[in-house]
Amino acid sequence: MNPITASRTTFPTVRDLPRPLRHLLAAFLITGMIGFTLGAFFVDHTTGTAPSGIAERFRGSEGIGVDLEQMPAEREIQYEKSPSEMLNVTHTHILALSMLFLLTGGIFSLATGIPPRLKAFLIIEPFVSLIVTFGGMWLVRYHHPGWGYVIAASGLLMAGCYYVMVCVGVYQLMRR
Repeated sequence: MNPITASRTTFPTVRDLPRPLRHLLAAFLITGMIGFTLGAFFVDHTTGTAPSGIAERFRGSEGIGVDLEQMPAEREIQYEKSPSEMLNVTHTHILALSMLFLLTGGIFSLATGIPPRLKAFLIIEPFVSLIVTFGGMWLVRYHHPGWGYVIAASGLLMAGCYYVMVCVGVYQLMRR
């Protein structure tokens, strides 16, 4: 008997889990999604979800050529991020989001009816985008503001994959 095949047959599907465990996992997915969405709203608030806003967030308003004297009063001044601020943002987000994606991907891996290659892509892609997004922040800050386009694209892809996994997971966990 092939040990890889044998181990695959021992995992339950989300439908096979006891009801209290399904409810716990659904509550985790929903709560995690709320936190992730609040983070997305924060990014939109601070950057306008635009590559130029991303560059301004890390390089500072003056760093991208904004004349502070001519800036409208309602617009917030952005200050360039120091290396310690960059390290703090990077390490906390990578650690926290990698755990969120691990748990969400683990739950999603038990979902049924998803083609294996699509399932693998949806599970692995957020980790790739996590490195690209937060590595891109360093490139925006210290190399070129154009990296904001890469951050925006990878962030959208990361969020899209995460939301698909959460929605499928919650649907299958709560379905009778």
